[in-house]
Amino acid sequence: MKSGAGRCWPPMSAACVHLLLAATLWLMPHMGAAAAAAAAAAAEPLNMTRAGAETWSDFRMPTGAASRRKRAISSREINALLDYHNRVRSQVFPPAANMEFMLWDDGLAESADSWASRCVWDHGPTRVMRYMGQNLSVTSGRYQSITDLVQSWYEERHHFSFPNRCSRSVCSHYTQMVWASTNRVGCAVRKCSNMYVFGSTWREATLLVCNYSIK
Repeated sequence: MKSGAGRCWPPMSAACVHLLLAATLWLMPHMGAAAAAAAAAAAEPLNMTRAGAETWSDFRMPTGAASRRKRAISSREINALLDYHNRVRSQVFPPAANMEFMLWDDGLAESADSWASRCVWDHGPTRVMRYMGQNLSVTSGRYQSITDLVQSWYEERHHFSFPNRCSRSVCSHYTQMVWASTNRVGCAVRKCSNMYVFGSTWREATLLVCNYSIK
């Protein structure tokens, strides 16, 4: 059993679509993936400052919480996530001439872990999220590879066709992955004994949080 949630950035223009995440989560600002390629040159770069990263410490759960267990991402999993993102980005159609190569960012990974430690099915605080984008994924079952947790994001491509907006459901996870000017990602995984997701409690859930930023 899996689910996902995404928030995109930079701050959107009036052309953004307000998408209802899984009919219940919330409305979020959004703009199409390939449209980001055209808008990237005009997008104002935002940098994740150290001060911004420290803000996340306000939301970290106390260490030793019995229902929340940190599960460190290995170097192999980091490479798998990067390879998956870059492969998806290379397959964007029509191709984006200014598509950046995605790199791992330890600061973004740290901020992702700070939020994941709460085991909450929701996005980070608005005052921090203005510096970055964020995708969430959760599963209550076993998975063979960490890329299993992000595959559903890629599947959302079926709901997006440039230059049109999302045709059905939600496509914000996919467009976050392929935003042309985004070139940094950092992710974290937490094991949650009990997690409230879409009106029900998931037992032994695995939460993946990925934060994104531009150079």
